[in-house]
Amino acid sequence: MRLPLPDGEVDVVLTRRPRKSVGIRVSAGRVELVAHPAVSAARLREVLLERRDWIAGHVARQRLERRQAEDLSQLRWRGEALPIVLTAGVRRTARLTAEGLIVTGIAHGDAAALKQAVRRFFKREAALRFPARMVELARGCRRQPCGLQLSSARTRWGSCTAAGIIRLNWRLLQAPPMVLDYVIAHELAHLEHMNHSPAFWAETARLYPDWQAARRWLKLRGAELFHFD
Repeated sequence: MRLPLPDGEVDVVLTRRPRKSVGIRVSAGRVELVAHPAVSAARLREVLLERRDWIAGHVARQRLERRQAEDLSQLRWRGEALPIVLTAGVRRTARLTAEGLIVTGIAHGDAAALKQAVRRFFKREAALRFPARMVELARGCRRQPCGLQLSSARTRWGSCTAAGIIRLNWRLLQAPPMVLDYVIAHELAHLEHMNHSPAFWAETARLYPDWQAARRWLKLRGAELFHFD
């Protein structure tokens, strides 16, 4: 099946299985319907037409997200958009200037090399900037961390070992500063409470009172921090 939309047609995939209502979702630029075998094709067409505006909105958003994912003309630096400027050069380097991130030695169109250069830049900057921020937030801790390591984990923004070593995901350098502060406070709180009990969250709030807003940002927009993976 095909569904005409303002921006062009989309595929509609139908799955038949017992259920009371017609299920509908938009994924990967196509519409997925789940309906009972007894639901007629005419009724399915009615459902699609009834929900066409909702479908069109989701399809448009997903297409925009795909275009943004393919766009390597800019990066996020501490929550702000900065242009990436490619310049000629023999060595592959990246440096931050008032104009944006100046990347040398990368040919136009070489996405893999550009992503690698940006990742190296973020990791280098994270290694320079994260320790000082952790020291600042740890001033109020009863137990001090015994070390800091960078992490490339894809499912965790930070961690804290029983020995007191804190790991922070280098991708956090792309997020607003409040997000990094929240993750650091979260891991510092684990120095006292190796769980997520009310006492743990109270300690997190003591170290960083605005933690809920930062946590919300990560839940809503954390996926954006994997743009250069």
